[in-house]
Amino acid sequence: MVVKYIKKLALISVVIGFMSACVGVDPQGRGYSVAIPMGIINSTLAQSFPVQEKVSYGLVSGTLNVESPNVLGQSGSDKLGVGTSFKFTNFLIPDGIKGTIDLASGVRYDANSKNLYLANPMVNEIKFQDFSLAKHLTPDMRNAIGMIIAEAIAKKPIYNLTKSGNMATGLVQGIDVRNGQVFVTFGL
Repeated sequence: MVVKYIKKLALISVVIGFMSACVGVDPQGRGYSVAIPMGIINSTLAQSFPVQEKVSYGLVSGTLNVESPNVLGQSGSDKLGVGTSFKFTNFLIPDGIKGTIDLASGVRYDANSKNLYLANPMVNEIKFQDFSLAKHLTPDMRNAIGMIIAEAIAKKPIYNLTKSGNMATGLVQGIDVRNGQVFVTFGL
């Protein structure tokens, strides 16, 4: 009885979605795909930031402050662009070194929490604002900073299916990025 109710509710949601043009047929034939607006993804992610992470690499250690990331769709791409700013401080650099980082990422779904997360974010570019200070960081330390930022962002949910009022979370067949947009695919 409950399963029939959920299926009917899912069908009604799909019909309403078609009318509002935010639902389409999945290209792989898994069901119907719903696009998640980037504004909602960014506002969800912003609730978890800024964050502070401890960094330790060899003899160098410090604190890394990561600001709220901005997720952007990249037209024609199966990856999302993620950008944020950060500040690295330690006892030698109390005022810190500021910088920005650009990442490319996919999306993954955790069925237990019903959350979407960034998946395997890779560092495209990392820039430091004050190179006179940044030159004291080894290339390995710069890479470590990039990876710590990527891991910190990947731990935070970008969207929750149940909080969005979606009752058909048990019907999720796939999550993917197509043409720079995040899609959740529902099927029976």
